[in-house]
Amino acid sequence: MAIKRAPRPSHPTVGDIMSSPPYTVLADERVDAARKALKTLQVHHLLVEDRGRIVGIVSDRDILRAMSPYVDGAGAQRRDDLTLQRPIYSIASYHLVTVPRDTPLEVAAALMLEHDISCLPVTGKDAEVLGIVTKSDLLQATLTCLIDARPAA
Repeated sequence: MAIKRAPRPSHPTVGDIMSSPPYTVLADERVDAARKALKTLQVHHLLVEDRGRIVGIVSDRDILRAMSPYVDGAGAQRRDDLTLQRPIYSIASYHLVTVPRDTPLEVAAALMLEHDISCLPVTGKDAEVLGIVTKSDLLQATLTCLIDARPAA
């Protein structure tokens, strides 16, 4: 009697591993509000929304680059506090690289490397943003695939 292994699931796509729904921030919100939201939500990216549409993205690294190292410290100056009052649209990225939900993981990974970005908004049929997939999501999915591909002991 031959023992058959269960068939592997179909090739995973970004739709299988994306975080959904994505977190958003209004374009005119202050940098400080976005910084607090990232910390509270324990995420690294917020999609920027303006008039009901996703127009950009801001990451925790974007915020760190915009801030003085003295913010929140004893050496903070007025200009440091003013940075936190700036609208988020002033530091967001607007050239979004998006992928449809049926995009294979290796295509998403290649796009992230090609564009030197750490996440991709995932879109549906009408280009609406359904979720977001990050490098961490891809790394976790890769690890899962590698573990699943091990021969049975």
